[in-house]
Amino acid sequence: MMPNFAKNAAIFVILLLVSGAFIDLIVDPSLNSTTSTSGDEHAQLMWGIVDCAVVIACVMHGRQFVRVASRQPWIVLFVAWSALSLAWSDFPLLTLRRIVGLICTMALGFLLGMRFEMKALLRLVVLALGVTIPLSFIAAIFFPSYGIMHRLDAIGWRGVYNHKNPLGISMGIDLIAMACLLWESRQNRFLYQLLLLPAAVLLLLSRSMTAIIVTAITLCLGSYVRLRLHRAHKVAIYVMTLLAAFGAAILLQGRMDSIFGLIGRDSSLTGRIPLWQYSIAAILERPVLGAGYDAFWSGKGGDYIRVLVRWPAPHAHNSFLELALNVGLIGLVIFLVCISKIFPLALRYSKESRNPLRLWPLLFYTYFFLSCFTEAPAVDRHALTFVLFCAISVSMAEAEAEATEYELENEFMPSEIMADSGMIQEPS
Repeated sequence: MMPNFAKNAAIFVILLLVSGAFIDLIVDPSLNSTTSTSGDEHAQLMWGIVDCAVVIACVMHGRQFVRVASRQPWIVLFVAWSALSLAWSDFPLLTLRRIVGLICTMALGFLLGMRFEMKALLRLVVLALGVTIPLSFIAAIFFPSYGIMHRLDAIGWRGVYNHKNPLGISMGIDLIAMACLLWESRQNRFLYQLLLLPAAVLLLLSRSMTAIIVTAITLCLGSYVRLRLHRAHKVAIYVMTLLAAFGAAILLQGRMDSIFGLIGRDSSLTGRIPLWQYSIAAILERPVLGAGYDAFWSGKGGDYIRVLVRWPAPHAHNSFLELALNVGLIGLVIFLVCISKIFPLALRYSKESRNPLRLWPLLFYTYFFLSCFTEAPAVDRHALTFVLFCAISVSMAEAEAEATEYELENEFMPSEIMADSGMIQEPS
């Protein structure tokens, strides 16, 4: 068996890589991996090594892995449908290569959820993303040409990541994870508090507005749930929130350009709205099956949209539209059903108020779902978001299965004891 230290070190490195950190030091930054059909040789070698390690781990834990996967039917079905899109893909070899990456990403998530308790995995995630915090400051301050983006379509810090948005997403996840650990435990509180402020600063400096807004909403949700208010107080807060939202909508009517200008955006959401309109039109051309997993933006349809929007869009900047473009409405519906199954499980899991760590799945899936509306594909090969999506689902399912087995044992134990005692005859 691999020593625990070596195993944790390997997982630490993999989590760093799937977060998007240091990728530009390994691959050619001038090559767009989304639109290119050939790919980068260094990236293929790196992910090939990672995927082989995942496959070996799956074989080593074969029976347990199959049992865990059988409890995630909708995730498996979504990945299977994506693999089936190879049959009609515009670029079969490209889809094949990326499907292998998606399958291994799902398997990695299953393995992490299977082999680690929720708290242990959360600590690994915080540690891996925490390492990038000081390094991102160093990259931006001492190597600004590398650590800061100055493009017309993207201005902000990116640190050791290949873009400002992955930095924002990673810092958002890190902040939510650290908040859960701070709420739950008195151990290592100083370390989490030490990382909390610089992570928040990096999130703001990334100028990734989706990550900033979604992180704020998610942390507010977590704080609200932890208040444990009475039903009447909750209803009052709901009413006040709705009234505030209604008042803000009236106040901001006709002033949206000024509001967007304050945060460095325009009313088209930095070109996203036209991009979504053309993406929807492209979906309607092939609504059922799509262009094949991760194949649309490498083809003529992607090139045509880029000409229309007049900027090099690498994807739809909306995970739902992206799925519909690549795996059709069938694939999108399967994924939405998957989310609809996971959210109730996360809600049930969070009900144990004595353990704030149980809020982590609910907060992560909230962050994940809200990010899907304006950001890069959250369901992607070698992506931290999809790894955690699968890992947390497995952890919750395993915990629920264990609780059910425990309840059944307790339920039948008294009757078994009574039956046994009834068979004992007193000597005459």
